[in-house]
Amino acid sequence: MSATDEIITLVDKNNTVIGEVARRLMKFGEDYHRVTYILVFNTKGNLLIQKRTDNKAFCPGFYGVATGGVVETGESYIESAHRELKEEMGFDADLTSHGIFYTEGTGFKIWGKIYSCCYDESIHGPLVLQAKEVASVHEMSVDEVLNNHKQLPFTPDSLDALYHYANQLTAPSSSDPE
Repeated sequence: MSATDEIITLVDKNNTVIGEVARRLMKFGEDYHRVTYILVFNTKGNLLIQKRTDNKAFCPGFYGVATGGVVETGESYIESAHRELKEEMGFDADLTSHGIFYTEGTGFKIWGKIYSCCYDESIHGPLVLQAKEVASVHEMSVDEVLNNHKQLPFTPDSLDALYHYANQLTAPSSSDPE
């Protein structure tokens, strides 16, 4: 399925599903939608940060703190998270939920769900990056990302997801949407 065919779940300001829209027709920055954020840690406890390709519509060439993406129509957050992990990094793993948060900025109004996992090459095999989306992967500690002494351009929504995670501002709840 191409990005132009992708059908995105629309939600309202309270994260209640209200419909769907083709990605190419979505009004980013106006429409609320759902996104998954998977913080991928390696066996040393560092994050695997993705450098986005230069042809991405949102934040081309930026560094994505988390693997993930928009929740498509008919998908739950967890189904989306597993799909995105397989598409972008070429592996799947057990995911731990860290709850829901809201973030907005220029070009986005997002209800995100944060997950984490541990990537172990001896178990999962080598990473297989999605060439059209992921230019490269870099290892960084949570503190390196949050302090950003190198002044790297991080995608603002994924940076906000890490901020919520690191400061324990979210927690899984039985009332979280699927």
